[in-house]
Amino acid sequence: MSELPNISSLVLPIVAILKSHGPLGHKAIEKEIIEYLSIPASLSQMKRVGNRTELNYRLSWARTKAKSLGYIERERSGKWSITDLGKSL
Repeated sequence: MSELPNISSLVLPIVAILKSHGPLGHKAIEKEIIEYLSIPASLSQMKRVGNRTELNYRLSWARTKAKSLGYIERERSGKWSITDLGKSL
């Protein structure tokens, strides 16, 4: 992989990870995405602004997009879980 995936291409991997692992927090999702997509450390650790990484930024927007599509939802505990619609993908 020579560059980070764009926001839209992260949506389905997030859904797939939540399908297989159950509810996860944003840090755990990031860890699983890095492994799932074989993102090298040089890309996963690229800084955006301050201490935030570019991958963290893109995953935040990808979760928002997946939520707006009805695939995932945020639980009260702060973890993300898959919806019935997400399970059908």
